[in-house]
Amino acid sequence: MMEGNKLWWSRRLMLPEMREKAVHTCSDCRYLVRIQGREEVRWGCMAGLPKYGMLERRVPPEIHALDILKMAGREGLQAVLACSHPDNPACGLFRPRI
Repeated sequence: MMEGNKLWWSRRLMLPEMREKAVHTCSDCRYLVRIQGREEVRWGCMAGLPKYGMLERRVPPEIHALDILKMAGREGLQAVLACSHPDNPACGLFRPRI
């Protein structure tokens, strides 16, 4: 049977490096940050921004929306807010929080 196989996990055939991404959620990822606006706080994924996605800068736990607007413009802010649900499964850019 495939039960003892390292690639076998939860009745699916999965490569070991993909298992880590499938097990974790966005809330476990270092790219998910709280974005403070004028009136509300939302979650967003900073992996799409060049300076944070390539880890040139440390990803802060909270950032102001105005800083993202200055860095990436309105389209960049919309892209960051598009991936905003902490319970989603992790994507291919997943990096665990340290």
